[in-house]
Amino acid sequence: MSDSSESEREARDTGQPRFRVPVSAVPLVPRERLLSIVDDHVAAAPVILVTGPAGCGKTTLLAEWARRRAHRVAWLSLDEHDSVPARLRVAMRDALTGIWPDQGRLDSIPLSEPGFSSAIVAAFDQVPVPACLVLDNVHELRDPDALATIDLLTRQPPDRLRLVLLGRFPPPLHLARLHLEGRLREVLPGELAFDRAETEALLAAYDIHLPPEEVTSLLSRTEGWAGGLKFAAMRMSTTGTRPADLLMFAGQDEIVNRYLTEEVLAPHAPSTHDLLVASSVCDTVNTSLASALAPRHPSPGVALDQLDSANAFVNKLSRTPEWYRCHPMLRARLLAELRRTRPDEERSLHRSAAHWHHEHDLPVKALRHAIAAGEDQLTAGIIEHSVLRETLHAGSLNVHAVLGAVPGHVLARPAVGVVAALVALDAGDVAAADRVLAGIGGTSPALRPERVRVLHSTALLRRSRSDAHVGEALKIMARTPAGLSGVPDADVAALLDRGVAALSRGEHRDAETDLIRAAAIARTEGFDHAELDCRVHLAALASAMGDIAEGARQARAAVEFAERKGWQTHFACALAYSILGVHAYLRMEDARASDLATRATAALGDRPDLVVGIAVRTLEAAVSFTTTGDPRIVTGSLRRQWQDAAGREVTPPVVAHVAPALQRIALRNGDEQWAAAMPGQVEAMFGPCGEQAVLQAVLHSHHSRLNQARKLVEPLLSGELAVVAAPTVVEAWLLEAVLVERSGDQRRSHEALTRALAAAEPVGTIRPFVHAGKPVRELLARGAGRFGRLDRFATTTMTALPAPAATSTSVLTTRERDLLIELPSMRTTEEIANSLFVSVNTVKTHLRGIYRKLGVNQRRDAVLAARRLGLI
Repeated sequence: MSDSSESEREARDTGQPRFRVPVSAVPLVPRERLLSIVDDHVAAAPVILVTGPAGCGKTTLLAEWARRRAHRVAWLSLDEHDSVPARLRVAMRDALTGIWPDQGRLDSIPLSEPGFSSAIVAAFDQVPVPACLVLDNVHELRDPDALATIDLLTRQPPDRLRLVLLGRFPPPLHLARLHLEGRLREVLPGELAFDRAETEALLAAYDIHLPPEEVTSLLSRTEGWAGGLKFAAMRMSTTGTRPADLLMFAGQDEIVNRYLTEEVLAPHAPSTHDLLVASSVCDTVNTSLASALAPRHPSPGVALDQLDSANAFVNKLSRTPEWYRCHPMLRARLLAELRRTRPDEERSLHRSAAHWHHEHDLPVKALRHAIAAGEDQLTAGIIEHSVLRETLHAGSLNVHAVLGAVPGHVLARPAVGVVAALVALDAGDVAAADRVLAGIGGTSPALRPERVRVLHSTALLRRSRSDAHVGEALKIMARTPAGLSGVPDADVAALLDRGVAALSRGEHRDAETDLIRAAAIARTEGFDHAELDCRVHLAALASAMGDIAEGARQARAAVEFAERKGWQTHFACALAYSILGVHAYLRMEDARASDLATRATAALGDRPDLVVGIAVRTLEAAVSFTTTGDPRIVTGSLRRQWQDAAGREVTPPVVAHVAPALQRIALRNGDEQWAAAMPGQVEAMFGPCGEQAVLQAVLHSHHSRLNQARKLVEPLLSGELAVVAAPTVVEAWLLEAVLVERSGDQRRSHEALTRALAAAEPVGTIRPFVHAGKPVRELLARGAGRFGRLDRFATTTMTALPAPAATSTSVLTTRERDLLIELPSMRTTEEIANSLFVSVNTVKTHLRGIYRKLGVNQRRDAVLAARRLGLI
């Protein structure tokens, strides 16, 4: 009997179950999003490839899709025996029986190439309705001749036949050509991962209902792998185990381990298995690291690449494709095997990993492995020489989490402890920093070498920002070579913290010098996170020195720098968002100010930083006053924070810029108690200043004590009393304008208003005019056309102020409104009539109506009244 005859007999006698669409024995989860994707792919291209690792749900998905297609889908489940070409062709012919267009020609199909493929193409070119052939497990095909049959069908597919290929990895066909020609669509492994809704539906099918945080944990540990989620659901439904306690996540579930062994590990050589076991101590590996962990393996790079290509639960990282990572569940199983079969090797593997990462300047991972290896000396060396540089480069988030596992006796070494304290303070963990600093003992001058002294004084200075002892800490730092040690990481840390301290004390020139030097060194050394910190505080410095526009510009540049690094949610950006938010708030860009306040609050998190916290909360209060249900809750919370800041040597420019506006809002909302307390709170923060004088003057004005109010603002207007924020000058001149207007001096009132406009125009500061209210709007309307170069800004400002509501008797007709717009011009009645295409008498009639409704007798008064009402 020939090979082809034998293959044909075997296919027909033993292969019938292979032609049926598989039926799942476990509850199915509706995956409409993926079914729609398959529908779209089938409609768009003749060849569809679906690949994914074992247990990812690709067969279940396509089986559900096939059942929905009723009789227009043929199914063939392949196995390793189908690599015999003749057997494969017989199986494909028989699978097509149900959708074959001409049953009489079935037996005449030749079982050799190219006749076999040509006959199928010819037959299906004639069918009226499209059909599909699904070939499952195409990864089982290895024989070149067998693969050639599939390749011929994909190169010249019939117009009415769609070929759907399922496998753990793409078969060696000419897929690149199909991609280029637009004749191939793919469902990739990542698309097959379960999302949250699908995970919850799967759990519900097993009558399991978990709180959201446990669903999140389950998704994280399985990474959406369908097989892992089903194993977890079955275990929880039968044993009642919570997700965190499932043995499968510790690599100790016998059934899961057996599945991973049989379906994932078994196809690979024993040397590859050993490589994976040795590499399991690391969350990611590259070829060099894998060689260090498994020096006996002949070619780790080739093995890792093959595992990735085979979708064997080892994948290249998308951003750094030279690195590979193992699926968490497979890694847990491999680690468990390592600890069970080679318990003495784990520490040595961690030691090798620590040295490799340390040599390749990856201190966080090096430190993690050194701790796991119990290598105290190596742990200390990594912290002392590499951790601070890493913190200055990328921030403290990842470093601080690892330092928590360092033994106390290692942290007690001064060279180690000072770095750990700085990292803890950068992460906002003051308690951890205090424990480390207490364990070191001594004062900076008593410590050696100089780098340790500098870092110790820097840690004390950073810590002092939380307890108002900045001056004492600065004295300690002055006895060290801070900023001049010649060690870049120590100098940057010291200069940055000293610059921030100087900023908080109002010593602006010293702050500028230190922050600029720190930024320059950070830029040279690649300390990106430190450079971001410098940029943000330089923006705060510009704002504190009175130039809120320049501060906003620098803050915007700092945020853009952070965005390029993916750090836009880091704590360092909270102050930058606050500065930008205040700038937007002063310009009446309320939506933008609210958005920036939200970003600032999110970036602040639960950090105990007093200066940044006050800035963020003050902006948040300002933008939420008018929208919150109970403004008193906002004012109460902010009042307590301001009280906490009293005497703490903080100079958040946000507070100074927004304080006058907050007080006016508080008065408008009836919270006179806090409005009265604000001058004292501001003075406690900044000392005697223009802001305190304006706040006190507003209170006097509110209670009609006009002379006292004017006496308070007079030193500010004359330049004798300094202000923290430039908009305070605008507030003072507006107050002066209103006060002298009440005394009947219109000339001086107009002059004061002009001075306010001149101070506000460079930045576009409109908010003070809005909060000054109706009196200022009337002054702007009366002075229209008399502000010189400031006229345009005066008009913009007046437009932003709410106009008084017009009564029903003063509503103008459309024609009257058209005419009203023409009145500020110098044109005559005749010229206006010509431009409106009406008679002079009609214009005069409309004018009388306008005068009557506005309660005036002449054209100039009508213009003034219309401006007050916001009609023009």
